[in-house]
Amino acid sequence: MATLQLENVRKSFGTVDIIKGVDLDVADGELIVFVGPSGCGKSTLLRMVAGLSDATSGTIRIDGEICNDKAPKERGIAMVFQSYALYPHKTVYQNMAFSLKLSRRPKAEIDERIREAARILQMEHLLDRRPHQLSGGQSQRVAIGRAIVRHPKVFLFDEPLSNLDAALRVSMRREIARLHSELKSTMVYVTHDQVEAMTLADRIVVLEAGEVRQVGTPLDLYHHPANQFVAGFIGSPKMNFLRGAVARSDAGGATVDTDDFGSIPVALAEGARATPGAPATIGVRPEHCAIGDGDGSAGRAMVRLVEQLGDETLVELETPGGNLLVAKAPPSQACRIGETVPVRFDPSGLHLFDESGKAFARAATRDGRTA
Repeated sequence: MATLQLENVRKSFGTVDIIKGVDLDVADGELIVFVGPSGCGKSTLLRMVAGLSDATSGTIRIDGEICNDKAPKERGIAMVFQSYALYPHKTVYQNMAFSLKLSRRPKAEIDERIREAARILQMEHLLDRRPHQLSGGQSQRVAIGRAIVRHPKVFLFDEPLSNLDAALRVSMRREIARLHSELKSTMVYVTHDQVEAMTLADRIVVLEAGEVRQVGTPLDLYHHPANQFVAGFIGSPKMNFLRGAVARSDAGGATVDTDDFGSIPVALAEGARATPGAPATIGVRPEHCAIGDGDGSAGRAMVRLVEQLGDETLVELETPGGNLLVAKAPPSQACRIGETVPVRFDPSGLHLFDESGKAFARAATRDGRTA
C-alpha cells in the first residue's frame, strides 16, 4: 500500500492543454475514483500516474518518492485496462505468472501468489482454461488477478467494466468493492459511469475539461455539490434545473422568480446572500420533485413519459415553458401521458446556483445537518 500525491500536474499537446493543474492527495488504502464526461482528461491523468504518458509539468509522488522520471515497472503500480489483453495461447495460470517470470521470481513464490489471487477472486477452477474458454466477467477477473500477483503499491483501473453487459457490470463492481475491502490497497479507478463512482469510491474526483471541479465522498458530492456541473453529473436520474432570477434575499434565504413555476423560496445558510435581480438556477433532484397537491406546490406540468421500474416510477414532465424535468413517484401512483398534473418540490431538497454555476451554501435542518 502507498500514498499518492499529484502537485500541479499538467499535460499539454502542443498548444492544447489537456490537464490544467491538478492537485490531489490519495491516502494509504483509499479508493479514489476519477469521474467525468468523455474527453475530460481522466484517463490521461491515470496514464501519467502509471508512467505511460509524461507530465508536461508538476510532480507525481508514489509513497513519498517523486516518480516523474521512473519507468512504469519501477513505480510499484499495476494497471487493469478496459481491454483484457490476455495472451490467447496461454492458460489463466500462465497469464497471471507472466510478469512474475519476467522479474525472475522463484517458482514457489509465483505459484503461491497466483493461488492466493485465485482464492481472493474465487477463480481457482479457471486456472487451467484459456481465454477463449472464459466469459467476459471471468476474463476481467483474470486481468485483475494478473495485477494482484504483482503486489503493487497502487492499483490503477482504467474503465475496467465498460466492455461488460449491465448485469455483469453490477456483479464485477461488487467484486472490486470486496477486493478493496480485503486487500486494503490504494486504488485509483477511472470511469465515466457516475453510478460506479458512487458505489465504489471512498472519495470521488469530478473532472471537467482537464480541471478538478470537486473532490469529496459520494454523499458529499450528492448532497452538497460545489457547482452546477457536479450537481448535474452526480446522480441518476440527474438533477433538474429551473432558471430564473433572484427576487429577494435575506437572512432566511432567497426567493427566485422562475420561468416555469413562478416564485420559489430557497433556504440558504446563515450569511449566504444572493443578489436581487441576478440570474440564478434552482436545482432539485427527482426524489424531491413530486406529483400531486400538497405542501410545496409549485405549478402544473404535462406528463411526457412514464418509466415504471417496479419499486418506483420515473415521470418525465414538460413545464409550461417547454423545459423537461423528472420526478420520482411511488409505483402505485397512476400517471397518463398527455395529462397535466400538479408539481411540488420538497423545500429541504432545493439547491441554488448563481449565474456562474457556483452553489450557495444550504441551510441546516433542525438536527444540525445541512439540508
